[in-house]
Order: sequence, then structure tokens, then C-alpha cells
Amino acid sequence: MKHNIRNIKWIINEWRSHKLMLSLLLFLTLVSASVTVTFPLIIKKLLDTLQYMVERPEIYSDIGPELWAIIWLFIIVGLVKLTVSTYPGFRSLMNTTFEYVLRIRYFSEILKKDFNFFNIFRTGDLVTRLTSDITDFPKIAWFMCSGIFRSLESFTKIMFCIAAMFYLNWQLTMLTLIPLPIMMIIFYITSNKLHNSFKKNQEAISEINNQLEMSFSGIKIIKAFVCENKYKRFFTDTLSKRFKTEIRLVTLNTRIRMIYEYIDYFAQIAVIVFGGIMVVTNDITIGTFFAFYTFLSMIIYPILDLPQLFVSGKQAFVNIDRLEEIKNYPIAKPVIPAKNKLSKIETISFEDVSFSYSKDEINILNNVSFNTKKGERAIIIGPIGAGKSTILGLLTGLLTPQKGVIKINGIPLDEIDLVDFREKIGYVPQEPFLFTGSIKDNIIFGKDSVSDDLYRSVLDIVQMKREIQLFKEQDSTRVGQRGVTLSGGQKQRLAIARALLRQPQILFFDDITASLDADNEENLWNDISKQFGEITCFIVSHRLSTIRYVDNVIFLDSGYLIAKGQHDLIIKQYPEYRNFVTGSRQISS
Repeated sequence: MKHNIRNIKWIINEWRSHKLMLSLLLFLTLVSASVTVTFPLIIKKLLDTLQYMVERPEIYSDIGPELWAIIWLFIIVGLVKLTVSTYPGFRSLMNTTFEYVLRIRYFSEILKKDFNFFNIFRTGDLVTRLTSDITDFPKIAWFMCSGIFRSLESFTKIMFCIAAMFYLNWQLTMLTLIPLPIMMIIFYITSNKLHNSFKKNQEAISEINNQLEMSFSGIKIIKAFVCENKYKRFFTDTLSKRFKTEIRLVTLNTRIRMIYEYIDYFAQIAVIVFGGIMVVTNDITIGTFFAFYTFLSMIIYPILDLPQLFVSGKQAFVNIDRLEEIKNYPIAKPVIPAKNKLSKIETISFEDVSFSYSKDEINILNNVSFNTKKGERAIIIGPIGAGKSTILGLLTGLLTPQKGVIKINGIPLDEIDLVDFREKIGYVPQEPFLFTGSIKDNIIFGKDSVSDDLYRSVLDIVQMKREIQLFKEQDSTRVGQRGVTLSGGQKQRLAIARALLRQPQILFFDDITASLDADNEENLWNDISKQFGEITCFIVSHRLSTIRYVDNVIFLDSGYLIAKGQHDLIIKQYPEYRNFVTGSRQISS
């Protein structure tokens, strides 16, 4: 019960931003129900008038004025009905509005999360929560407007019809009310089964989307290893699970609806039989019987709509919980609004920094300390798993240390406006990610406005200007999903161009030279020196030749800082570093 109340409060809170439109919908709901109930009463009046005219012509010799009054009533009610026929359109508009607002809000919530969140929630699952959980019938957006207001319209029609039916004949009305408590009992018995079945079905949909995302992202691996049939079996198994949950849900809904329809069917037969007898015995008029039968026909589907509100509500509440699960997932450390903004970044320091990706795991970094001044280039090297990329994650504020402090200009990073700080950095990940779009769209992704001179300049630096000119559509060429139409080196250089275009004060390169040949790397560093002379650089690299382009070496092993300083000095002082460099050269040779 508390769970349902919480979700109802959530919906009411969403409504507060759309009071005007919802008030209009409420007004149209009441008018639509009122007009619908008025028609049978007018027809009753017409039939009764004609009956009395036939049975007692001496009294109804002049019925012209009364017939005209009835005709005018038909015209007026018809015009009102035409006006309120826009009601479903307004409902659809609000469905779309809620869909838009919810997607924007919860997508923004996802962008606030840290790496732990994306370890728990997979891509396909998040896509499901932001798409089908919100928009498809009978999900959140539909339920918040059409689901609730359709049920409100149905409830209003039922109340108006029952009031009119009591006015016409209370005995027949009581026969009509018999199915209602039976329906409520059936729903109460099956509600938990519906909730559980729908929850399992949504989880199965998320799993399908995960499989699809992995299939298309890893299509090169699947084909290279000739694993099409094997992966097809994986997908078939996952799809079979969804098929079973879908069938169970459809079966349960069908059974409930069949029971509801047959209850009303038998009630309708009973009313026709008893109503017909009352007409024959002159207890009611033909007009009253017609109106009563019309009212009965009018409330059959609304009566079915009311239990459907609870059914669709159970489903929508599952989706609301799934959205709130995203929002409420904690991050390692909340981002605090700006206190310090930096005009120039002069120094960067690690002070006894330790970090692990999970409380249950061994530290990736242990008490690491170093400092770097403006304009210095530092290469971070060490064996695989030493914590090199983790340092870049900490420096960019993407990760938060469990121990120690990272300082920029002597100020702890968690006291600095991260948005302002990140505007001053350029980051190139180990695996360059390109968005679907043109080459130019990807390069200028991090800037709102870019001069032509700067744009051409960064293309020259990354040695891509000539290659882009060879493309048929040049920099308007679309790169495909994740840059599938480009080579690894081209993707890497476009990612570097994207970082340089920001004119950053600090560059973070995560093993970017792996996709660059020696000539391209040398040209890259020479051009960066010419055009970004005072830029600070942190470079993670497995290519030892990169050492010639840097000022200092940060050597890590098993999460510990072993040596820090100029290559020529530490190779003499630290045997661990000397052995690593020598061994790496032997391997590379």
C-alpha cells in the first residue's frame, strides 16, 4: 500500500508543472460524460412523446412545439459533442509531453552518475528504461494522462448513467450493479500476479536490448571468430525468456478481460429480459426501456476501463520504480556546486592518493604522490594493471579517491567547480569514441563555436587534413556507428583533434600512440610544442619511444609509485624502472 501511495505522489508531483492543460482535460472529461448521458434522455423524451401521440391523439393533437424543442436539444448537444471531440487529441498531446519531460529528466540523472553506476546498469537496460518503459502502452506517459483521464471519463459516465438509471427505475439499476463487486474481487486476487509478471517481462526486455547492443557493438569480433551461430543461440535463449514472460502476461490479461466481459454479458441479458417484461406489463414506457438499455450499453466498456486502470497502474508503477532506481542510485561523492574557479592551472599534485573500484577489491593505487607544474609533460608508464589509466580518471574528476587528496593550484579538486575545470582540459581515451555523425561534428563536439583557422590548425596537427580531402564528402562524411568507417589511426587522430580544438590547458592522453605510427607521433608532438607551448600533458603510453617527448616519467607497479623524475636520472637510480624499460625493449624487438 505504501508503495502505491509513493507512486501516486510521484504522479501528482509531475502534474503540478502542467496544471493548466490538466484542468482543461478535467473540464472536457466532465462535459464529454455529461453530453454522452444526455443523448439517451433526449431520445427517451422523443419516443415517449410519439408513444403518447399514438395512444392519446386527443391530448397530443399539436406536438409541433414540443418536437421542435427536442430537435433543438439534439442540435445543441451535437454541437457541444463536436467541440469536446478534441478531447482525445489533448490527451495524446499530454502523453507526448510527459514522455518528453521524463526522458530529458532521467537522461540528465544518468549523466550525473559515476563509473559504478555503469557497472551495475548495462546499456540495453538503460535504453529500455528511457524508451519503452516510458512511452509504450500502457507505460508511464500513457498512464499519467490517457490511462487516468480515460478511467475518470469512464467513472463519470458510469456515475451519470447510474444516476439516470435510478431516476428511471431503481429495480433494473440494481441488476446492473451486481457485476461491480465481483470485478473488484477478481482484480484484488490477480493484482500481485500482474505486478510480478509485468516486472519480469520488463527485465526480459532489458536483457534483449543488452544482447542487441553487444551484438552490434561487437559485430567485428563475432564475425572474426566465426561465432554467428553461437551468438545467435545466446540471443535465441534470451528471446525465449522474454517470449515466456510475454505469453504469461498476455494470458493473464486475457483471462481477466474474458471474465469481465462475460459478467457484463449475462447482466445485459438479465436486464433485457426483466426490462422487456416491465414494458409488456406497462411498468415502464418504451422510451424508458430504450434509454435504460442504451445506458447499460454505454457503461459496459467504462466498467471494463475501471479495472484496466488498476491493471495498467500496476504496470506503470513498475516503470516508475525502474526510473526512480536510476535517480536514487548513489554516486561515490556528490558534485558540489562551484566554490573555486581557476583562470590558469599552474600546478597539479597527488598527495597520498589511494583508490579502488570497489570496497571489496584490492586498491588499484596505494599512497601515490607526485606533482607537476604548468607546461610539463609527464608520461605514466608501468606494467598492465599498474593503475595508469586510473590516474587519468582521478585527474579528470571522473573517479574519486578513497584516501588522499588531488590538488589543483593547491586547492583540493573536490572544492573546485568541476564544470569549469573540465572546460580547461582535453581528454583522449584509450579507445577513441566517435559519435554517429559527420567527421566535423565529431571534431567540434566539445566547442560551441569554432573559428575556421583553429579548425584547420588542429587538422594539420593531427595529420588529417589531406586524408579528409580524399573522402568524397570531405569533413561532411558520416563516420557510422562508433566510427566504423574509419581506421583505428584515423579515429585516434580525430579524437586528438577534438581534444585540441578545446584549446585546453591540460591534455590527458590515454595510450593514444598505440594507433599512431612513429612519424605521425613525432609530427604530433612537434606541432603541439609549436602551437600549445605551455600546455601541461599527462600521457599514458606503452611505447617507450614517447619518453623522448616528455619532461618527466611517472613509473607505477602494482598500484605503487616506484619512481618519478627525468628518464636519464631514474633509470640509473631505480633498478625496477631500468629492468622494466630494458625488458620492454627486448620484447618490442
